[in-house]
Amino acid sequence: MSEKGVNRKELEFLIHSNWIEKEYSKIAKDDSILAWKEAKKYKDTKMNTDYVLMVHKTLMKNIYPEIAGKIRKVPVYIGRKECLKPSLIKEELNGWTKEYSQPKSASKIKKAHIQFERIHPFEDGNGRVGRILMNIQRLNADLPLIIIHEGKEQMEYYDWFRPNNY
Repeated sequence: MSEKGVNRKELEFLIHSNWIEKEYSKIAKDDSILAWKEAKKYKDTKMNTDYVLMVHKTLMKNIYPEIAGKIRKVPVYIGRKECLKPSLIKEELNGWTKEYSQPKSASKIKKAHIQFERIHPFEDGNGRVGRILMNIQRLNADLPLIIIHEGKEQMEYYDWFRPNNY
C-alpha cells in the first residue's frame, strides 16, 4: 500500500491513532490511510451519518469486515460501564452530526469528539474513527492536527473522558 496522498503529519497521526488502540498491523495502517483520504475527499461537505459510516467502513473493511460501516446492534462496555443502548444509537448519531457538523473552535471540536465517543456507535473502531472525524473538523476549522502518542499523551487524552473534565 502506498502512503501517497498523505503528508508526514497525517501519517504520524494515523499510525499513532492505531497504536494507542494496540493496532500495529500493516493492514490497519493501510486502511487508516484510505479512511483518512476518503474523509478528506469529502471534508468540505456537512458531516452526516453516511459520512461517519463511510469512514468506519473504509477503516475496518479488512480487519473486521463483518462490522465495517455498520452501527452496532450489541451492547459494548468501556471498563465495566455499558455504553449507549444499541436502540438509541442511530438517533443519537443523527443528532450528533446535526450539532457538530461544522464546529469552528478547538473547544467545540473537543466536545464533539467526547460526545462521539460517548455514543460509541460501533462494536470496534470508535476511537480511531472519532479521531479521524475530530481531525477532519480541525482541518475544516484551520486548526492543526492533534497527534496522540502512546504513553503520557494517551493518558492525558483519556482524561478528556473523565466526568469532571468536560
